[in-house]
Amino acid sequence: MRTVAKIACAVQCGLAAGAVLSRQTIHEHSDHGLVTTIPLRATTAAYAPINRKVSGKKAGGVSFLEKSSTTSSESLYNRARAEAQMVHALQYYGEVTVGTPAQKFVVIFDTGSGHLMIPSGKCDSPACAKHRRFVDNASSTAVAIGWPDAPLKAVAQDDADRDTMIVNFAMGDATGQYARDTVCLGGPGTPYCATADFVETTEESDDPFLGAEWDGILGLGQGVSDAPEFNVFAVLANASKPKMKQPIFAVFLGRNVADHSEISFGGVREERMDGPMLWVPVSVEGYWQFSFSDILVDGKPLNLCAKYGKRQCQGVVDTGSSLFMGPDSELVPLLNALQFPGSTKQNCSKTKVFPKMSFVIANRSFEMQPDDYMDRSEQDAPAGMQTAWAHMMSIGDTGRGPIFVMGMPFLRSFYTAFDVTKKQIGFAVAKHDKNPLKASDGATLDDLVGYAPGFKTKYAAATK
Repeated sequence: MRTVAKIACAVQCGLAAGAVLSRQTIHEHSDHGLVTTIPLRATTAAYAPINRKVSGKKAGGVSFLEKSSTTSSESLYNRARAEAQMVHALQYYGEVTVGTPAQKFVVIFDTGSGHLMIPSGKCDSPACAKHRRFVDNASSTAVAIGWPDAPLKAVAQDDADRDTMIVNFAMGDATGQYARDTVCLGGPGTPYCATADFVETTEESDDPFLGAEWDGILGLGQGVSDAPEFNVFAVLANASKPKMKQPIFAVFLGRNVADHSEISFGGVREERMDGPMLWVPVSVEGYWQFSFSDILVDGKPLNLCAKYGKRQCQGVVDTGSSLFMGPDSELVPLLNALQFPGSTKQNCSKTKVFPKMSFVIANRSFEMQPDDYMDRSEQDAPAGMQTAWAHMMSIGDTGRGPIFVMGMPFLRSFYTAFDVTKKQIGFAVAKHDKNPLKASDGATLDDLVGYAPGFKTKYAAATK
């Protein structure tokens, strides 16, 4: 073994079990070619990311958010996530396939990380045994990779010659090695497939993996993997069969845990947009980062970004973050304006009306409803009152200057698209219909039912 790459990330996985994933996938033909869509399943198990290091150097890897690994900061984040799960999902996952013939895996789609990570068939940890494992000798196209910084060189002949990746989570760890095989996005029908590199974990601790509802993580960061070959979506955008005519993926999240959510590959779905899409350039390469000029509360500017001059405020779109996060110097006045003085939690009357929040991006205002950035519940509240939680948290220096992390609250409000070739991000107000949409051109749409502790649906009951 030549080197050991260490990764650190904070993951809190719920122990809840839910309904079986839908196997149906939407396929649409348009002027831009095939758009294939994977329904996303909602979960209350959150994937909370931080940066990684490789051989002592800062690199991309398992995710975006770099924060202190102290127990106090982890407890604060975990408590904030727990408070936010009353109505909204904290994470979403769907299916991908790897190998020939295809082996199915349930993964979190994370725009803040850069690798596909799945359990290996060589892993005999109890946590691996509870999940689908990649059996390399059952795939005719599997290849072992020795070194992530030279993935195109001759492969390792022996596992002892291969680099090992150690992934440190908040409550455990995993060890993995690098591999190459056919990866497909889009499920049955007409998925996009190409040869790509990934990580297969050979050891996993019970906590947090044993009770996780997902098998692995699919990183969709624009340039944060060990090598271009590990950037799965970029590989497929350039070399997939069938050819992906638009190097774009797009994320649509339902407002509530039981609402349909999806990720589309190959283009955008206009029926998910309540208005035109605005495309803005990636402001700093490496993550899905963009500039915005201000935050409004009930239409009134807070002037939070003026002090940054031409840089403006910087946001990173992160599907792996369950909260909206920002620098303390900006988050405190924002919370005050949103009527959460000094805290993200308060008791309030049932009739209290909270303000709307908007982001000004390229001179266009994108408005969020109160129910998108907060939850309300009568549970544990004084008689006649409700407890309200803002899905927000302050963060320190990320190593990239002051940053806002645009997590689930932002993504529930706005249909968001990512173009890996033009390096731009598209935003449109999400169209949340009460009735499931019918896909066009004869495509099928299967509504995806989510799960939360104590939350039962007709679908979940039917599977018992």
